[in-house]
Amino acid sequence: MSNTFSMKRKIIHLALYSILPITTFFIGIKLQPNQNSQALNESKKLEADKSSPKSEISHLTNKASQDESKLSKATTDQTNPLSLEPLDKPSLDSSEIKSIGQSMVSELNPLKRREIFNSLLEGMTLENAQEIREQIKKLNQYSSEFRDFHFIWGSMAGAEAVINGTKTSERDLDITMTGWVSSKPDEAIAWFDKIDTLNDKRLSKNVLKRSVVDGLSNIDPNRAADFVSILAQSGDKDANKLIKNVGYKVTQIMDLEKAGAWADGLTNKNLRKSAMESIVPKFAYSDPESASKWAESLQSDMASTAINKVGEIWSNKDPAASVKWLESLPESKGTNSGIENALSNWARRDPKSASDHLVGMPDSMQKDRAIKGFASRVAYEDPQSALVWANTIQDEKIREGALRDAGRAYYKRDKTGALQWLETSGLPPKTINEILPKK
Repeated sequence: MSNTFSMKRKIIHLALYSILPITTFFIGIKLQPNQNSQALNESKKLEADKSSPKSEISHLTNKASQDESKLSKATTDQTNPLSLEPLDKPSLDSSEIKSIGQSMVSELNPLKRREIFNSLLEGMTLENAQEIREQIKKLNQYSSEFRDFHFIWGSMAGAEAVINGTKTSERDLDITMTGWVSSKPDEAIAWFDKIDTLNDKRLSKNVLKRSVVDGLSNIDPNRAADFVSILAQSGDKDANKLIKNVGYKVTQIMDLEKAGAWADGLTNKNLRKSAMESIVPKFAYSDPESASKWAESLQSDMASTAINKVGEIWSNKDPAASVKWLESLPESKGTNSGIENALSNWARRDPKSASDHLVGMPDSMQKDRAIKGFASRVAYEDPQSALVWANTIQDEKIREGALRDAGRAYYKRDKTGALQWLETSGLPPKTINEILPKK
């Protein structure tokens, strides 16, 4: 239990731009109810109907917390680090907030400014949060202080803070919702499920779904994945992007083997592929040799995806080594895609060495894909040479694709020359139309 709790604390901290203000916040902040908030009352009305059945999203996300096969149990209000009981410290009054805020805004030293910011958090309550925000908004809305404040306010005030974000011009709505979900996921998701009843264009499931995913990722990646799976089942086009966000969080708390197992364990094939693509880069950049051995060892349908991604990432660092590895593997969809990407990166770094390697490759599907990758990169600087290379591809479909890409680059650099080439290219009308810009 202690290990689970420790991991959840780590996830929460990683979600923020700085650990220090959060630590200060949990030591010093005093949570008090705000009975005068209209927004909070609206939220309570939404949650009052306990007789209605739970939505599908709520049901499945809550079910994730009970599944012992999951990575960890969903965080409850009793175990969530954002719900720890704070020490009782005096709150700041209006004059103190204004004075501290002025000092914070005028301080150029980032470390000192952060220290001053922390003092605001120490005296922050539900009652004075709005006043503190008036000082915070004087900072850049992309600053860590601005985002951290709204994350914390969301964790404290929930719907009240989120609804406030619809009335501001700054980018605070998303991070505020993330804070709430990270602190009290069940409460936040129950509100999210009924959000359409508020009839507010800025408060929609489509707008806030990413914030929900980010918040759930902070406390339980599996619960976040379940949420995204529901979105995917409903046809949400953003589901693949959202699962990648979860994957990025996973790489912060797991090694490659565990992260890969998490991605490979997703039931939706498209989500599984996207998740695998999101976890590989970090490990392939830092240790491509180990990542390549891991990719080779995979026995699932994701092996091809992993091999392709490792090869691509490795080629950014050492294209020759990446290509050598890919060529040592049995030919597959993954190795073919990987070597296409690798030769493209190699051509960008050293086109002479890349072309020399191509000359020595035996004729194969892999060579065709390698030439396509090489030509796609060379086309930016020398489209005519790219066309020559593309014409050596044996596979007709791959050759047409390479000629199409090189032809587009040629047309951008030399319209007249490209049109003359097209007249004698022998390409089918469809491919020619794809080269020419749409009218």
